[in-house]
Amino acid sequence: MLTVLERIEKVLPDLLLDSQEKSWNSVLIDYHPPVVARLWRPYEDDYRIYLHQILPCNPGEALLHPHPWPSAMRVVLGTYEMGIGYGSGDAEPPLAATLLLSAGSAYEMIDKDAWHYVRPLNSPAYSVMVTGKPWQRESPGTGKSFRELTDMEKSINLSIFRQHYSKRAD
Repeated sequence: MLTVLERIEKVLPDLLLDSQEKSWNSVLIDYHPPVVARLWRPYEDDYRIYLHQILPCNPGEALLHPHPWPSAMRVVLGTYEMGIGYGSGDAEPPLAATLLLSAGSAYEMIDKDAWHYVRPLNSPAYSVMVTGKPWQRESPGTGKSFRELTDMEKSINLSIFRQHYSKRAD
């Protein structure tokens, strides 16, 4: 998945153009800390691209969760603490490791029984995630209803990613 993430990051400046703004879907994930403003769109037939603004939360509040699909992430701006666990089923596994990841860090989650939490430190963190075809795996938030981002929230978040990825293209 990391190679897919790298490939997508090369075309991301074009996907972030003003003319592409309507192709981004949005959702505010606010049922559990940390609150995440998510923009997403399909890419090719097998992938989705997600742009995340993740708001800080207190130690011990961040949701430890598995992903329902293989994924790769890059921290674009900010720093977050990431806890890692491993286990099948829905019972929260024990933590196996805790890392601090800063801008430029990338990682993949390619096993359906991998769990993690992310907790931004001091300010929002921004990340790009790419996902593959879903697994048969329950994940927190499944079946919940979320509101879309307002036009202003969507525009502000897209502009942050535009600034970052236009600088990388120079």
